[in-house]
Amino acid sequence: MIALENFFKNLADLVWGNWLIVTLIGVGAYFTFITKFLQIRKLPYIFHETLIKPFKKGNENVGEGTLTPFQALCTALGSCVGNGNIVGVATAIVGGGPGAIFWMWLAGILGMATKYAEILLGMHYREKAEDGTYVGGPMYYISKGLKLPWLATIYSILLILQNSGGTLIQSNAVAVVVKDLFGITPIITALMLIFFVGLIIVGGIKRLGQVTEKLVPFMAGFYILGGFIIIFANIKNFPVVIGLIFKSAFTMKAGVAGAVGYSIRKAMRFGVARGLYSNEAGEGSAPVLHASAITDHPVRQALFGVTEVLIDTVFLCSITAFVVLVSGVLETGASPAMLVSIAFGQVHPLFRYIVGISMILFAFSSILAQWYFGNVALTYVYDVKKAAYFKYPFLCLIIVGSLSSLHLVWYIQDSILGLLIVTNLIAIMLLSPQVVQFTKEFFNSDNGYIKKIEEMSIKK
Repeated sequence: MIALENFFKNLADLVWGNWLIVTLIGVGAYFTFITKFLQIRKLPYIFHETLIKPFKKGNENVGEGTLTPFQALCTALGSCVGNGNIVGVATAIVGGGPGAIFWMWLAGILGMATKYAEILLGMHYREKAEDGTYVGGPMYYISKGLKLPWLATIYSILLILQNSGGTLIQSNAVAVVVKDLFGITPIITALMLIFFVGLIIVGGIKRLGQVTEKLVPFMAGFYILGGFIIIFANIKNFPVVIGLIFKSAFTMKAGVAGAVGYSIRKAMRFGVARGLYSNEAGEGSAPVLHASAITDHPVRQALFGVTEVLIDTVFLCSITAFVVLVSGVLETGASPAMLVSIAFGQVHPLFRYIVGISMILFAFSSILAQWYFGNVALTYVYDVKKAAYFKYPFLCLIIVGSLSSLHLVWYIQDSILGLLIVTNLIAIMLLSPQVVQFTKEFFNSDNGYIKKIEEMSIKK
């Protein structure tokens, strides 16, 4: 077992080396360039389409699909918003210093373009399954766009393995946090998870969308509100922290609480890796979830990918970063897993429950998304009827994850994830001319409306 663990650890280190981080940044920069900085240039229109229009009366969803565009956004956010937004950000600060946050923001901005491109392709190549639902993702644009069905099948198998490992990890996180906060044994937590997850997935993608459109805004708002309280309690330190983030991003050494040795290289490595790992841009998971959305044009739903990264990396991760830095808990020398909890506990001991409950909800929403990834991958490999049986072994994975130690699973998970990313990046790069084509087509046809929205935003 130790030999196997060392093998996958070395493989994960190789796959997640600097070359992959540079590649992810390069792909994000490429799509930013060929879309003419769409994620910045069209931001007022994107906000209107994704955060305002869905709630306006008389703006019924037009087109074909299974979920509303907002439900698809929430389901995708439920997948990428996880404990990495809390523990992962703290780890980036400990490893790379405050400057890591600047590079995390940069990775998020470039990741918006990557996620936009992959969702667009996922929407274009999606299919209507036998049960009437819409399915899509990298396996579909690899098969139909690149004409490589064998590679699409390999991607699907890797996705099933990756989501199985993810389910083990997320259920384990829930069990650990519940035991720490409430003293409930893992087996009880596992049974409760099986009940609630089973209740949702038995209703299929439609019930999943109905749950996530309520759960995700609540859990994000809950954590953000708690974070704002901590930040405002230490508001005098906020200007200093902002300056420190930018200064540390470009200086060779930036001491924090007497610790020196943070370099630009470390700040970039930890910040970029955390940003990309958090928002999942380039992984190919977002197209699977967004492909179910009701829309009249691939670009319209792809715009939700920009908002998704903005909420996940630029906003939620920043809340964690500011909480850690303004509260001064970095001086305690505590582990990254404890820093955020200590920061919240400074205001009141009960506030640490905000962190714990957020971690539980984040992990729960990720588990729901993991089921759908496996379901769609099996639909591609086999068919809808056979894929429906996946929910039974999936629920068993929750029990295993809740009761097990998962060091080996983490290494296997990282290795498979790296392979998924490489396959997906190759596919979207080869299909990038279609991203340009559809983008031009959409914005030329909708230009008058877009211009009106942008003018209204500027006046406001």
